[in-house]
Amino acid sequence: MIKKALTVLILLHGLHMAVAQESKFVVPDYKAIKKIINDKKSASYYPLLMERFNNSDSSLTLEDFRNLYYGFLYSDKYTPYPISKYIDSCNAFLKMDTLTKEDYEKLIKFEKLFLKDCPFNIRNFNILAYSYFKIGDSVSANKNIFKMNMIIDAILSTGDGKTEKSAFHVIAVSHEYDILKVLGYKFGGKQMLTNERCDYLEIKDNQYNIEGLYFNVSKLLEKENEMFKN
Repeated sequence: MIKKALTVLILLHGLHMAVAQESKFVVPDYKAIKKIINDKKSASYYPLLMERFNNSDSSLTLEDFRNLYYGFLYSDKYTPYPISKYIDSCNAFLKMDTLTKEDYEKLIKFEKLFLKDCPFNIRNFNILAYSYFKIGDSVSANKNIFKMNMIIDAILSTGDGKTEKSAFHVIAVSHEYDILKVLGYKFGGKQMLTNERCDYLEIKDNQYNIEGLYFNVSKLLEKENEMFKN
């Protein structure tokens, strides 16, 4: 039951983005992002941006979130396949049919710990926001909705997913499936890595007759290769 309820927040954002996708998209300039987030004199210096992010600074712009999200590639904490030791603790609550206020408070604690390990995990921000709503803390809920929505916006600002050239740029494979949900699509069961280093996800029949979407995972693969070399 809780899993079904959790789709509400993310799908509401999808309705908003259906309009936003008509605007121009900008492919990430990774060299420029790496340079600006390492510039200690810049307002986009990564530790400063991350501090504002952790403090739920509502003045953070889309460009700030693009630097945060894609800049995380150059953090020592980045891994192509993020995982947290708190995942089992979080999932234990999600498997329950009903949760008490005390359960939600415990889930919030574990989700916050999870997000320290995986700071841009869309679905966990969704869970955290929903849990705050359930205990009556709408202020904290809205802060996390803001973060989730801006991460989504940052990804969707990079393309439309219709071709390899206009693929959405992601730093984690799990984000591909989250974006499918945001846009109201269901995974069709087939995933393929293209020669242009894009993941192609087949999607089920839909009103737009779109057969699948492309996600650029080039930087993710680069990091993966670096790990194997080391």
